[in-house]
Amino acid sequence: MKKIVAVTNSPIAPTGYGTQVRQLGIRARKAGWDFSVSANYGAPVNMEVDGIPVWSEGLIKYANDSGPENIALAADEGGFGMTLMDVWVGMNPLWHQLPLVCWVPVDHDPTPPQVAKWCIEGGNKYIVAMSKFGEQALLKAGVPRDRLTYIPHAIEMNVWTPDGPTMREQIRVPMQSHLTIITAMNKGDRKSFPEMLMGWVMFQKIVQDAYLYLHTDRYGHLEGIPLMPILAALEVDPNVIRWVNPVQMRAGVDTATLAALTRSANCSLLTSRGEGFGLPVLEAQAVGTPVVVSRFTAQTELCKEYGSLVDGQLAWDRGQESWYKVPNVLQIRDALLRNYERWQGTLVNGKLEYEIDRHLLASQVQEYDADRVYAEKWQPLFEKIASGEIKLGADAQKPVPVNRAARRAKKGGRSKF
Repeated sequence: MKKIVAVTNSPIAPTGYGTQVRQLGIRARKAGWDFSVSANYGAPVNMEVDGIPVWSEGLIKYANDSGPENIALAADEGGFGMTLMDVWVGMNPLWHQLPLVCWVPVDHDPTPPQVAKWCIEGGNKYIVAMSKFGEQALLKAGVPRDRLTYIPHAIEMNVWTPDGPTMREQIRVPMQSHLTIITAMNKGDRKSFPEMLMGWVMFQKIVQDAYLYLHTDRYGHLEGIPLMPILAALEVDPNVIRWVNPVQMRAGVDTATLAALTRSANCSLLTSRGEGFGLPVLEAQAVGTPVVVSRFTAQTELCKEYGSLVDGQLAWDRGQESWYKVPNVLQIRDALLRNYERWQGTLVNGKLEYEIDRHLLASQVQEYDADRVYAEKWQPLFEKIASGEIKLGADAQKPVPVNRAARRAKKGGRSKF
């Protein structure tokens, strides 16, 4: 089988991209593909993760040296490369010559010009949008229909299930209290932490018996926002805030524990300014926890039963030359109040019954099961590339002569026409 080298986060990195490449790599290798990862984050040395070879990060940021070099070695043996990253950081000209499949996030509207240019340049790439929104946005930006498809992120449904342990006792949240969880990387402004926190505090001041669990970095170490001053300015009672252990978060909280935490919550809040996909939104609903998300980019298509979409104000992102959406804090408050009301049980025959059916909600995201996505999406794509039906590389879109006269004309020979 062909060699496939994916340039992305290490499969052991506690990130969404790390999770996705690990899932994909395990299944691809099981299917016989020689799948490896050229890390742009999370691998200072060569390693192996679940049988997946991982090549160390390069000397240039975002693997702009090591990524193309490792893909070129695979291409010499008939293989190809993949990217799972923000493509605009790929500055090496070789990105526009090598045979590439690019799993691309679009978290603005419209597609930022530099993202569209990168996807189209060279004619060497086959683009995979990770959301239906992203697919349509890339089409509008000029990516050819025959060089574009949609394959979503996926999760392990045997772990992310409504049936399983919870962790309220461990995080000291009473069973009868309302619990909101925010799971997001604190990096830059995109996750809208100030707005989410303000909206939640407004909600908590009304219902009072509510707690917030923050699965993120409170200090903003990764070019993020220090969250403690925000909470202090909002005058929130620190006794109703729960935090992930920072040491555990950096090392990576195991998936089963994170699923149990999410299963413990009444609501998952992620009203970010834009998402390429939004993995925590999918994970929450898979365990039966309703979500509150922004009505923007990929989040809209992920929001299922009992969920709420929050509008806001478009804001110009000068760096990306496109729009984000800043969520409206009053709408966040109101969405949390609706979620709270749905969790107020009604006594029926001596037993509390709730409007929210966790199993019904979980059933609506089964299309994102990792086994199903691989079998129905990735394996057929890899087979089309291996057979030559989908061509990659700098010559991928050059016209191919279809008859003898055309071949003669191309060689400079005469034809009767």
